[in-house]
Formats: sequence, C-alpha cells, structure tokens
Amino acid sequence: MDDFREQCRRQLARSLNDRIKYGFFKHYKPILDDESRSFDTMADYRKWADENLPRYLGYKLIRPENAK
Repeated sequence: MDDFREQCRRQLARSLNDRIKYGFFKHYKPILDDESRSFDTMADYRKWADENLPRYLGYKLIRPENAK
C-alpha cells in the first residue's frame, strides 16, 4: 500500500499537461480506425455500424435477436 501511495504522490506532482499526456492511450478499434468515412445521415451511419462493426464495440442496433 505504501508503494501505491508513493506512486499517487509522484503522479500528483506532475504538471497538468503531463497528467493529460500520460493519462490517455490510443486503443486500436478494428474497422473504425482502418479508414476515414462520412455518412449523409445518422441513420446511414447506424445501418453501416450495425452491419460492419463487431458487437463488442457496442454499436449494434437493439433488436430482439441481439438483445441478449
């Protein structure tokens, strides 16, 4: 527990810019990060996401068959 407290003290001693810089990380999301795309309507985007993105990314439309 003392190690954890010391780590917290070190982190709080960092500048705000450093805390922001090191506090986030980029996580690759398959298909979403592969290419840029745009849609004319939100309905077009939702249809594309429902058909193309893996369920674990949370972009599936709520329907009885995938509401498990």
